[in-house]
Amino acid sequence: MDPAAISLYRYGDSLPPEHWAELDRRDPAAICRQALVDYEKGDGYGITFLGERYQCDPIRRKIFKSQSPLERLGFQDALVLLVYLLHARELPLSGKWVTEKELPGGALFFRGPHALAREPLEKRYARNPQGLLEAGQTLGGRATGKGDGSFVLTALPRVRLEYIFYGEDEEFPAQLIITFDRTVEQHLPLDVIWALVNITGKKLLEAGEALAEKH
Repeated sequence: MDPAAISLYRYGDSLPPEHWAELDRRDPAAICRQALVDYEKGDGYGITFLGERYQCDPIRRKIFKSQSPLERLGFQDALVLLVYLLHARELPLSGKWVTEKELPGGALFFRGPHALAREPLEKRYARNPQGLLEAGQTLGGRATGKGDGSFVLTALPRVRLEYIFYGEDEEFPAQLIITFDRTVEQHLPLDVIWALVNITGKKLLEAGEALAEKH
């Protein structure tokens, strides 16, 4: 299911107003400490998301890319950033990796319309695992040497994902495994983790297309 196909969930302008109201009530210094972001009065919060810099302006209730402030941000992108600011906790990474179904409530949530979007990447990179690794590296990923191509992404300052890919061969279809540092459950609710994976997958596909054009 693509949330962008529903007009209400297409752009970041339609974020729930209660999220902005909660951000208004919060202490910026506490948010900066908990989410590992910075804050400038008048500019709002600066945050790095999948290797790109974003601004979250609570006064104008607007989230945008620092390098292209006029670009209209997608609903899921804006939701992930705003909810992260509200939910992030001051915790170190655990170093323990889990699948989505090992998260509390994940076995029930991540199925049907909320299954993680692996198939587009499995199809696109089935015979080109190195291409997925290179796409991940354009987003700041670090190779981890697992499977036929794997990397860790720092999606948000306190949120890390690992993509482990096994390419297609004569016996088996391509398989993508996505794992998370266990602390992800402390920073994002399940529906926002799902949105984060949707965004990351889209960016990996776009990065692969851009790399293919260069070659």
